[in-house]
Amino acid sequence: ETLMPKNGVEEEEDDDDDDDEHEIDAYEIGIMETYKRLWSVVKLPAVQSLILILLTYRLPCALSDNVKFLKAVEFGLSKQTTALLSPTIILPLGILVPIIGTKIWQGRPLKQFMFAYKFRVTVVALVDVLMLLTVRSFRGGNTSLIGGETTSRLIFWGLLIASTALQAIVHSLQFNAQMTFFAHRVDPAIGGSYMTLLNTFGNLGGTWPSSVVMYMIGQFTIPPVCSVGEDGSEVCTGGRDAYFPLQLVLSTLGCMWIFVMSKRVHHIAELPDDAWRTQIENEDEEEMQQLKKGGKHA
Repeated sequence: ETLMPKNGVEEEEDDDDDDDEHEIDAYEIGIMETYKRLWSVVKLPAVQSLILILLTYRLPCALSDNVKFLKAVEFGLSKQTTALLSPTIILPLGILVPIIGTKIWQGRPLKQFMFAYKFRVTVVALVDVLMLLTVRSFRGGNTSLIGGETTSRLIFWGLLIASTALQAIVHSLQFNAQMTFFAHRVDPAIGGSYMTLLNTFGNLGGTWPSSVVMYMIGQFTIPPVCSVGEDGSEVCTGGRDAYFPLQLVLSTLGCMWIFVMSKRVHHIAELPDDAWRTQIENEDEEEMQQLKKGGKHA
């Protein structure tokens, strides 16, 4: 007694499953066809809304992301201290936070994204400002802020650690949510190219704000006028630091972003999978399946 017919049926079913999960590579369809497919993806309303979010949400956070520690070093914080923060605080949180976030917001990445963003443009920005003011006060020789020198040092290190840790937490939460959402929404037929496209816009959304805030800091900062005093020490007067008023403006902009864009974020979170797929891909998949089935029958 043989089981050839049964095995044959199972093999045919396995082949059909493989065909359904087959991802089209660029070398199979050519570079021009690949870009044509990606352009079709960009024209999808759901993808356009996502691109708008990715290109705009990082601007209100640009000072914390790109300027905060540069300003802290300018105010007198040693580079050795800033280098020590990465392996002791940022790295462990970068590992633990995505695991904890996934358990809390189970399968709701954009809800996780918005929670972290609201915290990022309000609380994190406030803690950053307090930390920089404390660093600048210590640089000025005032090591006794509140309740004596010991208490002041505790406040200094507490704000420094809190500023670093909070930024690492919200960044990890948002990045984890972003990648999880991408992975669940891309079309499996062109998954690799689709993910690359979305990540490209995500990276662009984090690149252009850094250039803008660096330019604005340079334009609106007025350096103090320094001279040598009678005792030989350097005396500086005047000047204006643009960081703090600019942080207020960007935090306000972040609150406006939440008010305007939160409905759009909620909308794309509720869209079905079909909203993220193009008609071209569906037609090509049907043609490919028909050709393969025709080849098998032949």
